[in-house]
Amino acid sequence: MKALAEFIMAGRFKAALVAFFGNMLPLISPAAVGLVALRHSVADAMLVMLWALLPLIIVLNISDMNALMVWASLLSVLVVVLGALTLRSTASWAWTLLAMVLSSAVASLLVKLNLAADLEAMRASLLEVFAEVARQQEQVIDLVPSDVFLAGLVAWAVALTAISSLLLARWWQALLYNPGGFRTEFHGLRMNRGAATILMVGLCTCYILSRDYFTWGNLLGLPLLLTGIALVHHTVAFAQLGSHWLVVFYMGLVLMVGPLSTVLVGLGFLDSLLDFRARLAARKTSQ
Repeated sequence: MKALAEFIMAGRFKAALVAFFGNMLPLISPAAVGLVALRHSVADAMLVMLWALLPLIIVLNISDMNALMVWASLLSVLVVVLGALTLRSTASWAWTLLAMVLSSAVASLLVKLNLAADLEAMRASLLEVFAEVARQQEQVIDLVPSDVFLAGLVAWAVALTAISSLLLARWWQALLYNPGGFRTEFHGLRMNRGAATILMVGLCTCYILSRDYFTWGNLLGLPLLLTGIALVHHTVAFAQLGSHWLVVFYMGLVLMVGPLSTVLVGLGFLDSLLDFRARLAARKTSQ
């Protein structure tokens, strides 16, 4: 990974190559754009971003792929650039995550307004998946995704891809210019009390309203989820438990994604109110 980051930073042409061909692998293309935006000028970032968008635009015009999924990939690149520039100017992951979630929501609403036919195609695909799952589990899945549900799903996918790509870009940047810096930065990731409260209220409201808003609740929960994950990383390092516990944690997250995600979101919210890291540090100092 370090060699790839060095290649991207070796010049515009090499960065453009990775941005263009990186679309064949998950996260690589938007992460390459994010790395350039974090380190170089806005003009450089825009140029590399255009190379990342070019293959997606080509696919939109010549391929029979679901256009909505291609648009989600395209929008995630734009959100990564916004997130990278926000992180660069504020040095705050809290503000960066809020900006990325908000921009993903706005982008998804624009998709909902302008790509109604593609939303309908996505609904048909999801209904086929639900029908197959129902046959395998021998039960009825009473869910017809509404436009609101689908727009929230697109927003969640865009935000998740963009946030993951920016994390990868920031890690690359630390590998090249600040070894160990990403670990320290990620371990300290914490939402401020006001933002966390707004996110939690919005999340709970979405879950209470109806299933149509469930995906929007998941979108609002992403910053708190990431905060919870960061808290787990910090706690493992603080207690010197060893990296194998993180392997166990991520295996559990994959196997029990629903329940464990809910716990992590709750931890992220409580941490914004109680600052568990400061309490752990104070306890260590008093011993």
